[in-house]
This record gives sequence, structure tokens and C-alpha cells, in this order.
Amino acid sequence: MKRSRFLLAGLLAIVVGVFGSLTPAGAATAPTSKVWVTHGLPLDANGTKVDVYVDGSKVLSNFAFGDTAGPLTLPAATYDIQIKLAGTDTTAIEQKVAVPGGGNFSVVASYVDAAGKLGLNVFANDLSQTFPFTGRLALHHAAAAPAVDVDLGLYPLSRWFPALKATAVRGAENGAQAALVVPSFLRYTADVRLAGTATNVPSLDNVKVTARTLTNVYVVGNPATGTLQTISSTIRL
Repeated sequence: MKRSRFLLAGLLAIVVGVFGSLTPAGAATAPTSKVWVTHGLPLDANGTKVDVYVDGSKVLSNFAFGDTAGPLTLPAATYDIQIKLAGTDTTAIEQKVAVPGGGNFSVVASYVDAAGKLGLNVFANDLSQTFPFTGRLALHHAAAAPAVDVDLGLYPLSRWFPALKATAVRGAENGAQAALVVPSFLRYTADVRLAGTATNVPSLDNVKVTARTLTNVYVVGNPATGTLQTISSTIRL
């Protein structure tokens, strides 16, 4: 069986709005980027609904945990993002996010360090084309957890024969990410472990990708509150 390296890491993400203006004839067009936003902040059992503000204007209402919005076409700039609990003035996150031009990014609201600080992680998406019958699988660390290792295997074989798993990532900390192009006709297991230990947090079975699609898997939540989990979204290449 041919072994291949995998991915990791580094999962209410925000930045929605209408940024439109007329461009005078002959004027240079400002560079823009595509931005996807993901809500990865499980603070309660009811979806942790939030309202999202960009530069003081509300752009999303009742945005729920696990939801993704986008793509948003944004001019290169720095945006002031506020995440408030839905229908209240309680601010969970306020952070400035710099969006450079000419890229594709995922902004994920979750935790930005192992100690459980709330914030926004920004991940660059690799949308380069893959070969037929393959897709890109990426795992991102956006949880209130220490550094992790990732073991990858073929499902279900690696569950019957654990020796078939390979450690693909070592010591990935919050904010890290990695990606691998894998066949779309196979299924995978991904075991996320506390770095240097045998403690899985969590284990994923039957992970699949769609051909010529980026599958983003975000590890989010806080093991101290029992909310450590994964959420995912896809982007067509």
C-alpha cells in the first residue's frame, strides 16, 4: 500500500458586506480576494447564534455554529470585525482582520490559542487544480488545545490493522494547517492526538473528498468544556 503524507492544521468567522463603488473610467481596479467565513465557536447547546458586524455595520444575523458563508469578494483592506451574541450587545470577539488582495481565505471564529482565547483564525485556501479523480483535503487547528499529531490511514483497514496508520503531522499548534491531494475514490481515517501521546482528540472515520474539490476540516472547540469536535466545508477547485 502506497503511503502518502497528509495534512493538518491547523476551524464565527466573519466578514460579510457589500463593498461596492463605481470605478472611474481608466482607473486601476483595486485587488480583491475571495473570503469564506465559518462559525466555529460552540459556546452553548443551542448553536451559539451570533450577529456579525463589519466596520460597525451588521452584516449577518443569527449566524449559527457550523455555518459557512461565502465566497465574499472583498477589496484589500483591514476590517474591524465584531462578533456579538445574537440580539444582544455582548461582544464575544472584536478583532481587526487584514485581507490582502488576490487570494482566497477562510476566516474562522473559534479559539486562537491553547488557553482558550476567543478570536479569528485566518487560513489561506490552496485552490490550485488537482488531477482527475483526486481532491485536496486540509485540516486546520482552531481549537483550545495544545499541539497535536495526526495519524492518517485508509478506512476501514486502519481500524482493523492500526499498524497501517502513518503519522503525517507532528507538533501542529493552533493556527496551523496542512493539505494533501488524495484519491477521491478512497476513504480515510484521521486520528488527532495530543502531541507525543496516544490520546486521540478526536478520531475521524470514513473521511472522503470530492474530485477537484477542497475539503476543509476544522478542529474547533475546547476539550475542557467537552466541545472539541470537527466541522467541515468544501470549495470547488
